[in-house]
Amino acid sequence: MVHELVLWLQQNLRHVLSQPETGSSSGKCAFSASTAVGDGLWVTLLHLDHMRARTKYVRTVQKWASDLRLTGRLMFLGKIILILLQGDRSNIKDYLILQKTSKVDVDSSGKKCKERMISVLFETKVQTEHKRFLAFEVKE
Repeated sequence: MVHELVLWLQQNLRHVLSQPETGSSSGKCAFSASTAVGDGLWVTLLHLDHMRARTKYVRTVQKWASDLRLTGRLMFLGKIILILLQGDRSNIKDYLILQKTSKVDVDSSGKKCKERMISVLFETKVQTEHKRFLAFEVKE
């Protein structure tokens, strides 16, 4: 399953990166040329095992990404839930700390619980010639 996921990401990320930049301010442009300060621009791909309180969870993830100045995508691919984050490495690490220490979901009995089953699938520094996401978005 992980191998299939990596193959899918390779195929689709190439497609997204090869799209020309439109320069429009309507929010439809997924990337813009940018450079980050500090540690440089990093990208991290996370896998969530499940999401029971979906609406609250999505709002919380969006708020954290906004507060930490992270961009990327929350993607629902059937049963697979992925979070792709771009930003300063320290901000991504802060996001992971929030994700693991805050009560963001509910367990099977409906009690608030922390995210214990998140895994980092991929993390790398983005080359300066690559483009970056403009915002954090949720994709079905």
